[in-house]
Amino acid sequence: MADRMRAILGGPLARITEFPVSHQFLAKMGQCMVDALSEEAKEYFAKRGWSGKDPMGGPPIWESFSFRIRGKNTLEFTSSFYGMQELAQGSIPERKMFWLTQEAKDRNPGDYDLTPKEKDLGMKKTGRVSQGERLPLIVPLMTEGGNIEFRRAPLNLGDAWVHPGIAKFTFFETAVRKWRVRCARLLKEEFVKAMNGGKK
Repeated sequence: MADRMRAILGGPLARITEFPVSHQFLAKMGQCMVDALSEEAKEYFAKRGWSGKDPMGGPPIWESFSFRIRGKNTLEFTSSFYGMQELAQGSIPERKMFWLTQEAKDRNPGDYDLTPKEKDLGMKKTGRVSQGERLPLIVPLMTEGGNIEFRRAPLNLGDAWVHPGIAKFTFFETAVRKWRVRCARLLKEEFVKAMNGGKK
């Protein structure tokens, strides 16, 4: 289920621009914001060496954004990325990483790509760890010294590691600022169109 991040009302926007905001124009605004979010998310994650992979198996963060027009004039932005609402509006608190357990891999093996070793052994993605059809889940972790250690994930969901939390993602504010600049250009184009009787 997609998390709602932000909504923009077409009514107030129309009062600012002094001309009616059409459904088509709202769609342009929405796609403009989705493009800005995608660009900034990809750059933000690349700079930090993060994969951008959704921990719950969804599309990567830069492909997770979408918009919809609700009612006559409400533009709503959403993301399918796990925890995006908290990331966009605040910090993610400590939480158990249930997906990094042997039990999670055993229950949903299709969510876990085959490792090179599993491929060499001819294992299938649908195999179960408990049946010896998949290898145990091994997770690379960065130590305080900056080194990478490979550790076997906990066996049960109840013993899942606790994530210390993630600070608010600043790429969201950067995307909004970029969107406002592009929005001004779209508004100018729409104003010219309105003055010309609907023609560009």
